[in-house]
Amino acid sequence: MATALPGSASGVLDETLTMPLPVLMYHSVGDSVSADFRRWEVPPGVFAEQLGALAASGYHLTGLTDALAHPHRRQVAITFDDGFEDFVTTALPALQNAGAHATLYVPTAYPGRRATWLDGYSERNLPLLDWSDLAALADEGVELGSHGHRHLELDVVPTALARYDVTASRRAIEEKTGRSPDSFSYPFGYHCASVRTVVAAAGFDSACELGYRLHQPLRSRFAISRLVVDRTAGAVDILRLVANGHRDALANARRGLRSGWRAYRAARWRLGHGT
Repeated sequence: MATALPGSASGVLDETLTMPLPVLMYHSVGDSVSADFRRWEVPPGVFAEQLGALAASGYHLTGLTDALAHPHRRQVAITFDDGFEDFVTTALPALQNAGAHATLYVPTAYPGRRATWLDGYSERNLPLLDWSDLAALADEGVELGSHGHRHLELDVVPTALARYDVTASRRAIEEKTGRSPDSFSYPFGYHCASVRTVVAAAGFDSACELGYRLHQPLRSRFAISRLVVDRTAGAVDILRLVANGHRDALANARRGLRSGWRAYRAARWRLGHGT
């Protein structure tokens, strides 16, 4: 059976990939005061426990591009979105203690600033890593990927704007760190066929959504599913998650409501921008 090249816009993975890939999605390792934001953060002790359980069970813990390059390895890809300062102060030491690597996705308009796209959350004032921090992380073996430039909902903005945002993010990482990013993470997890084409055309080799399931070998390399890690997930829970993905009714409902939710967001964007 013929397959497309691994980096093609069709996104079909090479047929040598035979094992589903668990890709964990984190944002922050901390203990926020905001109840709403807690879905997106894991306490430091829980994070260390999760890494320890995975390592003790024989999983190789690595970043996404490295995981895709070694399809037969028993492994878990670890990814972080947004570039909060606690990645350096809290997450990185735990990763190093576990012998783990990770991919950090950066919204490139924001390094050294605040997470102001988090409207409605007190965490919109959380500090983000600056470019010197990010360059140092790359030197230490952390894979830097793009999380867009301005953290836009790329599937509802005009294609020309999406193209600018994606290419600007790639250029910023290259200019500020001297490294060309291989991987992209869709802001908010939102994407569509035209956005996937834009990301592939910009020179990225892979891109992540949410998905709530294991990434399957024959699914698009530009729609790599990730697993949201619960802040209460202990050793047994994390091992179950990487083996089975999300099996809860809420995750299934979210998948089923995507088209309606996208239509609502598109209408909201048009109203907000007078189009």
